[in-house]
Amino acid sequence: MPPPALHRSAAAAALRPIGGLPLLLWASGSAALLAPPPLSAQHRISSTQTATPGNPEPLASPAGGPLEPFRPTTTVRLQGNGVIGALHYAGSAVDQAANRAAGFPLLNALSINQDTRLTVDTSFTGQDLFRLRLRSGNFASSGLFSNPPTPLTRLDFAFEEPLCQADQPRCGRNLVTLNRAYLQVPVGPEIRLTAGSRLMQLDLLPVWPSVANDSPILELFQRAGAAGAYSRRVGSGFGIWWQPQGSLNGFTIAYGAVAPRGNSAAPGEGGLFTAAGGQTNTVQLAYTRPSGNLTATYTRNGQAALLRGTPLASQLAAESRDGAIHSWSLAGYWQPLKAGWLPSLSGGWGFDRFAFATYPLAGLTGVSTISWSVDLRWSDVLSAGNSVTFSLGAPAHVIRLEGLNGTPPDDSGVALELSTRIPVSDNVSLTPAVFWLSRPRGAMGGSASLGEALQASRAGAVPSLAVWGGLLRASLRF
Repeated sequence: MPPPALHRSAAAAALRPIGGLPLLLWASGSAALLAPPPLSAQHRISSTQTATPGNPEPLASPAGGPLEPFRPTTTVRLQGNGVIGALHYAGSAVDQAANRAAGFPLLNALSINQDTRLTVDTSFTGQDLFRLRLRSGNFASSGLFSNPPTPLTRLDFAFEEPLCQADQPRCGRNLVTLNRAYLQVPVGPEIRLTAGSRLMQLDLLPVWPSVANDSPILELFQRAGAAGAYSRRVGSGFGIWWQPQGSLNGFTIAYGAVAPRGNSAAPGEGGLFTAAGGQTNTVQLAYTRPSGNLTATYTRNGQAALLRGTPLASQLAAESRDGAIHSWSLAGYWQPLKAGWLPSLSGGWGFDRFAFATYPLAGLTGVSTISWSVDLRWSDVLSAGNSVTFSLGAPAHVIRLEGLNGTPPDDSGVALELSTRIPVSDNVSLTPAVFWLSRPRGAMGGSASLGEALQASRAGAVPSLAVWGGLLRASLRF
């Protein structure tokens, strides 16, 4: 079941008096609110950062006297992302007259879309974090969403829930849904527990092994090069992480579990620790210093997994049953201690092994896929705050099909992205970006059928299809 949806006007009325702070949520998705900005994701692993509800320091009295009773604090933050952009397709698979490719209409008109997030963080003891997030967007019919024929052109911030189906003529747009709801509490100075009814896999991990995400564009470059290990599944879940002090300072170990259908109590439809729940289990081991990080991750994705890769890899993952996808990742980053001509370097590699009893292709007994990415980011380019990011990588693509005769299909492809973030003020930034995918459909360049695609690949007759994208992203944070 999707999370409950409500219109923005109802959300504004419900949230206006949070924590005694005045709150205005406009119908357009913008608002005026005074609130301190959150710490970046990389700062979660620092032991010297400023106290926040999500990562507090021990309380102390400035005068050394008795501590005053702690009063719950609430921080309300609003982020809006607007984008104007378009796609351009090229290759023999494109039917220019019909504006179609691989049997799908091309979504290549210039479009304007938005994503709005209202996050409410509160702490009851000064050591815990309770987070609620409301979110709205209108990307469902955009070429910059996960739509065919090229779902890999999805942007990192593209969002719309619930999705409108073809048989829903009165389906509403621009609805507000509950996107996050979880509690994080400490168990001593080194261990933290997290649980919630609506969270993402990354909310359960203390370390993100990349520093190339100050203004992300394509979602495929926001998985640390490992589409399976960092599957970013959303649902009900829980987790625990350990950040030791003393001689082991810098190491972190974490475990997290997310079930997309964990809200269902019917064992045949969902629930925790059931095959139908599609649960994702992740174990992460990381070592982080001020100038660098190295992280190893293992994830077990249950059936009906969403593998962000070529259509061949994604379709095999989504339609296989009675088993799981085992994914491994090695990722990390290096960054100079001072901004200069040397860029920060982030990189990651992922390997996925399918182990299901039932596959959508007769005779298929196993699948292997790989993915990788490398990111370079230059800080303070030309002026303070400006950054330039260049990303190169390959989405998850099939390298082996077990049980089928013949050579495996050529499912590989390359993706490039170039962007520059330009701060206009403390709260507003602009990010122009371009990207290119050489084979966004891999071995399925001319067909939506698995069988037809394999036959065409073995005959060396896969039509070519490439896609360019250009956009301007505007981000507002209050």
